[in-house]
Amino acid sequence: MDDTIESRIKLGYQAVKEQTEYFSRQFGQVASKWKLDGSRVTEADIHLSHVFADIIIEAFEGDQFFSEELDHGSSPLPLNSEYAWLLDPIDGTNNFARSIATCSISLALLKDGSPVYGYIYDHSAGKLIHGGPGKGLFLDDEPQQQRETLVNAHSVISTQALSTEDAARDDSSLQMRFKMRAMGSSALHMAYAALGWTDGVIAHRVKSWDIAAGMALLAAVGGSTRFFDTKVFPLKEFSSSGSGFGHIAGSNEMCDTIEEAIGRKCAFRF
Repeated sequence: MDDTIESRIKLGYQAVKEQTEYFSRQFGQVASKWKLDGSRVTEADIHLSHVFADIIIEAFEGDQFFSEELDHGSSPLPLNSEYAWLLDPIDGTNNFARSIATCSISLALLKDGSPVYGYIYDHSAGKLIHGGPGKGLFLDDEPQQQRETLVNAHSVISTQALSTEDAARDDSSLQMRFKMRAMGSSALHMAYAALGWTDGVIAHRVKSWDIAAGMALLAAVGGSTRFFDTKVFPLKEFSSSGSGFGHIAGSNEMCDTIEEAIGRKCAFRF
């Protein structure tokens, strides 16, 4: 296969599309267990991780592939290839295991550690949302135009349902100004903001694989992802352990408004 970004984008699209039928068959039916960090994992997570790894490494043996649910060892792995892939095989695993439709497959293509193309399969809509900066945004095969973001009392902000002091304080401030939604899938939060189905995102404990694909989707339509105090991308190393980080996302105007509403600035921008 040609060693180009275009050939990688095509392969990623085909790989995700091919796994949507399996994802649907396993939805609400597969056995699951709880990991030491308190998150849920299913047999489908493991299966999808191995399938994507096999497909991608066979096509591009020089690329690195990382999944939340594969054993990459106990030490962080440096990113030392031009292209790398970052997979969350099931984002919204609690929803998936409980037959709640807001769950997804999230796959990101990184170049020099930064997301350049993203694929998010939205099980609730049965659609593949994909795109990247300079490449456009697509819903299946239909190009999507950038939608005007509302910044008023009718704006919808996606959030996590976390019982932490920071999350409670920030969500309380935002609830005074916007409508808030917690759908249980960080990838879908980002994808919906890119599509204009929602207007912004705030989260306080996510991992790189939760949002990398969505960052590329937002960048495709001129959106922004901002990090409170951790410079996550370009990604220098991968580790499936460690604490999460906080971020906001949406149009630049929406991100500015969220920062003003919660009374603090983000330190890093993508």
